[in-house]
Amino acid sequence: DDGTGKKEERLKIIREKSVGDYVWNDVSKNDWPNATLSAELNVGDYWTNNLGENAKNMIDNAVWYLGGTSATSASDSLTSQFYSYERGITVYSGHSTSWTGQVGLMYPSDYGYATSGGTTADRNTCLNKELSNWNDSNFSDCINNNWLYESGYYEWLITPLSDEFSAFLLGEGSYTNDTVDNDVYSVRPVVFLKSNIQIVDGDGSSSNPYILQS
Repeated sequence: DDGTGKKEERLKIIREKSVGDYVWNDVSKNDWPNATLSAELNVGDYWTNNLGENAKNMIDNAVWYLGGTSATSASDSLTSQFYSYERGITVYSGHSTSWTGQVGLMYPSDYGYATSGGTTADRNTCLNKELSNWNDSNFSDCINNNWLYESGYYEWLITPLSDEFSAFLLGEGSYTNDTVDNDVYSVRPVVFLKSNIQIVDGDGSSSNPYILQS
């Protein structure tokens, strides 16, 4: 949904490497539309100085879901349950349950569904294990065979907890959380491309990446 009710199949791109370390919000409120990180990515230095005009013209508005959950229930949550939380209405009173914009962050479920699993823990086993417990040594295949995993990073996610102050983090392949103004963590921007964008060259490898044009 582009925010007007028009729905199309569009490609979602998640940046491979962090663009820097930021607080989620410089005041302790986990309301994404009013967060300093949201402003940084959509109207601030990142948008102004790190994206060329050609890239900006390929990015479309999208509805981003801002449903959350409590830290307690999240510790028992599967990828499929997180997907439901994200699209739910459990937020701190007065905070937004959705936002229409161009640049956001990963959902917890983005990371969960990105695993292919391995020989010790196949994909189905991974998807039936709580995301916050993937750092268990018996589930290392869930992390090591996940195309969104970046070793050494603790990074912000867009999904809040249902309290007023905290958001989820992805760290060393598993989930945790922190208050949004407490510390800086890595940021990997996420966008949806306009539906008319096409791949005109490349095979998607690091040595021969896809070339896009409208």
